[in-house]
Amino acid sequence: MDVASRSRSRVEERLTRLEEQFGTLEVTQTTFEVGPRRYQRAIENSRDGQLDVRAVVRDEDGAILLQEGDGEWLVPRGQTRADEPLSEAVQRIVSETADVDCTVTDATTANIHGIRNSDDEDADTVYRLCVVFTAKVPERDVPTGESLRWDTEADAVSELV
Repeated sequence: MDVASRSRSRVEERLTRLEEQFGTLEVTQTTFEVGPRRYQRAIENSRDGQLDVRAVVRDEDGAILLQEGDGEWLVPRGQTRADEPLSEAVQRIVSETADVDCTVTDATTANIHGIRNSDDEDADTVYRLCVVFTAKVPERDVPTGESLRWDTEADAVSELV
């Protein structure tokens, strides 16, 4: 089985498990090109079964936890570990990012990323899955570090994930 078929099969398996746990998700697909090093990393992450995770964490007032990355404010993000339950992965990523404990409430959207090698048009497309979760915290903790904040004006959540 080639890389494209194998990675696409893994994505479909994960989507099935997600829908069993959280119900029907909005699923989109995006294809883009990356350089050879990022392409190779995508193959390795796909082989390990890792998912990309985004967490929209809200406090009791509806403010969203944001972290600064590459000059912009984004929701916490990371990757699952091998055989790690998805809810635990989200909690771990938020805790590692902001030292905040959260409870996962839902999985809202999934994006299938088709990743192509910009230097080799004959290379297989590698498929990866990125899932956006919602989570809540019982009380707004003060984030540690200057690269974290709670944003009450973050209405356009789709732009942050």
